[in-house]
Amino acid sequence: LRSPPLQVRGPGLGVIGVSKGAEVALAMATFLPQVVATVWINGTAFLHGNPLVYKDVRIPPIPYFTERMIFTEMGALDNSAIFADPRDPAYSASAIPVEKIRGKVLFVVGEADRSFNSKLFAQLAMARMPPESGRLLSYPGAGHLIEPPGSPLCSISSIRGTPRPVVWGGEAQAHAKAQEHSWQEIVQFLELHLGPAATMKL
Repeated sequence: LRSPPLQVRGPGLGVIGVSKGAEVALAMATFLPQVVATVWINGTAFLHGNPLVYKDVRIPPIPYFTERMIFTEMGALDNSAIFADPRDPAYSASAIPVEKIRGKVLFVVGEADRSFNSKLFAQLAMARMPPESGRLLSYPGAGHLIEPPGSPLCSISSIRGTPRPVVWGGEAQAHAKAQEHSWQEIVQFLELHLGPAATMKL
């Protein structure tokens, strides 16, 4: 069977990103005017680890402070302490210039995120964005990896580049409820700003 070629309906694009992907998604919304709807899930609003280079723009990163890594009783990595306080004036140049965003951004936060303080990053971004361009959904007890409903809670997993599994946080019941509610909100958000999804014929 041959699948029909994928087509972008347009005129605007939607972007969804989780963790580092949310950082990238926010940068795309900042610099690419065709991105009109962005779903940011437990990300940051500053460059970390690697610089952002786009045309004549270069945003320096905040370094990771790996010496602050914490090992849990199970031997997993808790990375929550390796991120510097983004409110430190020394890191202001690493902020993604979200004041340039012309689309809409839905920030989805798990308050039990053990990777970094996602709620703080979302609040800092919204404080600098154009009025009414951002909305925050914050879920007590939800961890870092908020996924579609029905996905099991992933509180610890291995990722490339780390010597041991990483702790993501989250309480099973609260996380499941967050996934159910946030998914409905994400779909409504994308349909509002991109139009309803077309029906696929198989």
